Amino acid sequence: MKKIWLIRHGESTANAGAATEDHRTIPLSPLGEEQAKAVSLIVPRPDLIITSPYARARQTAAPLCRLYPDVPVEVWPSVHEFVYLSPRTCVGTTSAQRRPRVIAYWRNLNPDYVDAGDAESYRDLVSRITETLSALEKRREHFIVIFTHAQFIRNLLLVRHEPGLAAAAYMHRFLHSPAIKNGQIVEITLP
Repeated sequence: MKKIWLIRHGESTANAGAATEDHRTIPLSPLGEEQAKAVSLIVPRPDLIITSPYARARQTAAPLCRLYPDVPVEVWPSVHEFVYLSPRTCVGTTSAQRRPRVIAYWRNLNPDYVDAGDAESYRDLVSRITETLSALEKRREHFIVIFTHAQFIRNLLLVRHEPGLAAAAYMHRFLHSPAIKNGQIVEITLP
């Protein structure tokens, strides 16, 4: 069996309430930097480190990469955060300002809704997760660490534990899935 540790990035400046410009380049807050260091001290030497292309995930992975410079590091676009609100319409806004749109999105529960051309549907997310799980199953490494994002982890757990459901069913289950904290580690096993 293959052991996979999914690690949510440390607290970002957006998590701390700051306005964002580009969702891909949101950096860690000072607390997030401390969380990244703390994570690196509890993760044993992995065979492979995978990170989302987003800055906050790469910054969270950095202390572990420095600790084990000989461990291969790969950036997988498939493990980025779920982008269901159009990033263009979120520039300069805080999470509090986006909250009414977030609530409306999740109340709608439409897995095919796309906010705009720079956003993705929930069905797209499920497809990315399925592709990621398939790619992980093909890897030869036995212990893989992935630095990723809360909604990606929560939804991956749903797909992993109940494969083959309709996207609408996962979307509904997501609303009742447990939160993932900044710096939290979640373990899954794969064949």
